[in-house]
Amino acid sequence: MRLTTRWHGQELQTDTGERVLLARPGKGEEMEVMWDAKGQRALGGRRLTPKEEEAGVPTHPDTVTNINARLGALEKNVIDTFNRLFDAAPYAQVSKAALVAVLYPATAMPTPVPVAAPAVASRTFRQVLEEWKAENRNLAKDSLRKYDQLATMMESWQPDLRPDQVTQKVAKEYQQHLLDLQKSDATIKVHFGGMRKCLEQLGLPHDMAWLQYSAKNAPQLDLEIEEVRKLIRWRPTSEALAEERDRWLFQLFSGRRYEDLEKFDVRERITLTLEDGSQVPALLHAQGKTGNDAAVPLPPIAVRIGERWKWHFPARTWQHRGDVIKEVAQAAGLTREWDDRLITGGKVVHNWRPIYQVIGTHTARHTAGTLLKQVSNGNKGLARLVLGHAEEDVTDRYAKDKARLLAPEVLKAWEKILGEWYNGEPAR
Repeated sequence: MRLTTRWHGQELQTDTGERVLLARPGKGEEMEVMWDAKGQRALGGRRLTPKEEEAGVPTHPDTVTNINARLGALEKNVIDTFNRLFDAAPYAQVSKAALVAVLYPATAMPTPVPVAAPAVASRTFRQVLEEWKAENRNLAKDSLRKYDQLATMMESWQPDLRPDQVTQKVAKEYQQHLLDLQKSDATIKVHFGGMRKCLEQLGLPHDMAWLQYSAKNAPQLDLEIEEVRKLIRWRPTSEALAEERDRWLFQLFSGRRYEDLEKFDVRERITLTLEDGSQVPALLHAQGKTGNDAAVPLPPIAVRIGERWKWHFPARTWQHRGDVIKEVAQAAGLTREWDDRLITGGKVVHNWRPIYQVIGTHTARHTAGTLLKQVSNGNKGLARLVLGHAEEDVTDRYAKDKARLLAPEVLKAWEKILGEWYNGEPAR
């Protein structure tokens, strides 16, 4: 009999020193089974007659009681030995040499010379962040994309640096590198946030004080009333420019982020019935950050833009849209100088530029909020409604009721902002 032990993909075969008769001639032509393969034990069999004993009919060399006892003891010894070795190092594999050394110390296998395993390369910042993005793919595109600049910067700053090698000294050197490049405090904050995401993704400590970066954000660009009207009056010279001009204006009136606009469904177009029985068109949509429904009343010009494009704007990349709206703004004559200043290391770095070089897709939402407050004597409620900045406990029903109450004020505000273009249509 041989004992076969298998564990962790390894195998050990041991000669037990026991001999067991598997079968022998029985009465007539039948064979008598002497070994129970299923129960793994020797069977006693029938008592031999004196004549069979004289004839040398084969049988076990020992009684089945002794054979089974020795095999059982050997099996128990192997199992107990394995368990002791495993308990001593619960998360390490039991080696074959270690098991043999304890089971058969006199014939232990020589300990092999350890061979260093090839080092497994740590994942790069980009690999870890791509893994994080894959696991959080339902976040807004801006949230998924915001840490890409960290990966790109690391690839140029220290290509061999890996997230698990970031120490306080490394973080301080990297911060100084970004300050030397005159990166804004807001950008540095994003980079340090990306490093924390990497460490968290790897299951490493990530809440150290030296990985926190406090930033003061520079003011963001808002268009003035006359500049909005210039965009409406301007006649596009191509279909691409017309599409982006109209899309930007629709974002302005609906308060939508560009990623929300991409997910727009025509069924979100609803009608609000006001207290006086009149009806106004509106959009009902869930804001990406709060998850709350926002019912946004639309001025007539926004409805005409929606109808012009059949309530569907073709999907465009963020970079493409940013380039096109700058071209639109320049052609429309938006040349006012704007201090697109940076705050880096707590110090202001001035950067005066014409606003057509600064305008972006997100400028529409900022402009909407600022202008609505400006023409309503600082009524923040109008901007909150249009931008979807609702309290967390606002229910869908309450959101609609609030929209019905504020819709007249919102539309009056847009009428002040747009003047004759309130009931108009952007030029083509």
